[in-house]
Amino acid sequence: MVAELVRETFDLDSRLSRTLGKLLFRPGELAVEFSRNRRASYVSPIRLYLFVSILFFFLLSITTDVVIAPVDKAEVTRELESVTETDVDHLLRQLDVEQRQKVAQILEKPETSLARLALLQLAKGVGDRSEELEAVEVYVFGRLVDAIYEPASLLDQLVDNLPVAIFIMLPVYALLLKIFYVGRHRYYVENLVFATHLHTFVFILFTLLLLLPDQPSVGFLGTATTWLATLLWLWLALYHYLALKRYFGDSHFATLLKFSGLMFVYAVLLLPAAFSLVTLVTVIMI
Repeated sequence: MVAELVRETFDLDSRLSRTLGKLLFRPGELAVEFSRNRRASYVSPIRLYLFVSILFFFLLSITTDVVIAPVDKAEVTRELESVTETDVDHLLRQLDVEQRQKVAQILEKPETSLARLALLQLAKGVGDRSEELEAVEVYVFGRLVDAIYEPASLLDQLVDNLPVAIFIMLPVYALLLKIFYVGRHRYYVENLVFATHLHTFVFILFTLLLLLPDQPSVGFLGTATTWLATLLWLWLALYHYLALKRYFGDSHFATLLKFSGLMFVYAVLLLPAAFSLVTLVTVIMI
């Protein structure tokens, strides 16, 4: 069944090898070929994107875990001295019954517990507010309590919704390209194809990173794994830069400036988009 699915998806022939060759080792070349109307020789951008992204997020969902480590006791003690019972009471008044029970269970944890420290810091943040909290703030504080109580659930929701957030970011990134490269006479759909190929490459590279050992052994294997991960990250940044350079044809300096700006704006927009989806899904479930 898997073989048939792959065959139907990619029509396995020379197109797949030709597409992967250019995608992995010729940054921006596939988008150039699309703009030249040479599309029949390559796998559809959206098919390749969907297949690779599904594979990546499947691996991510089965390999991601949350480990809560103890923190320095002296640091915790200093934090505790600045938190009063009034702060905790103020926080409790903003929560529903179920969340109050969670707060009580968190406060029963050892003093060195990271969850307990995070809750007390949250309580201090609420207690320092002199004005009445808005409804949105009350909701956010409630979700933060849920996250402190069971951080794995928030991470699971984030992992579940991150594919949707990144898919939504595809047209946003294409719009950013239109803004950063205004006057280049590239149709929006051309920028969208460029964005799709770039994200596909990112998912392939992240999949390779996921397959590397989490705790590499000492010696040659550990050193080789560390160097390989470093090289993959460097190739990711260089790939993005080279793809922009080849596709839009700017000078190296102009490409570097626009590359930096694109990365910054994209990062600023992506995480809020992912957490907004988590919040939206939570509201729908409620």
